[in-house]
Amino acid sequence: MCLIGPLGSGKTTFVRGFVEAFGIGSHDVQSPTFTLVREYGTSRKIFHVDLYRLENEEEIFEAGIYDLITGNDIVLIEWADRLQKYRPIPCITIYFSHHADGQRFIEVEEELLDHG
Repeated sequence: MCLIGPLGSGKTTFVRGFVEAFGIGSHDVQSPTFTLVREYGTSRKIFHVDLYRLENEEEIFEAGIYDLITGNDIVLIEWADRLQKYRPIPCITIYFSHHADGQRFIEVEEELLDHG
């Protein structure tokens, strides 16, 4: 799942609610900005990836992120707009935004495989 939006728009808050739906305590969820990846769950793994600090897309190979996003586990990717060439498809993309009046908005888009 690709999460896209500016700082403070609700990406990490969304991840907290998502993992809670799988019976994982949301108090364990923190933005993985400095570690790049956090793992939640025991029987069903959920990986929480944060690409904010990446300087170029190729760094996903060094960090082992490419293997995660091409695997079968659930992967939630904050700052997924930093992926162009290696963006996972199919993917559900959620766009987060906030407005001056304090309201937050989300838009959900599903990107499917092109069977051309």
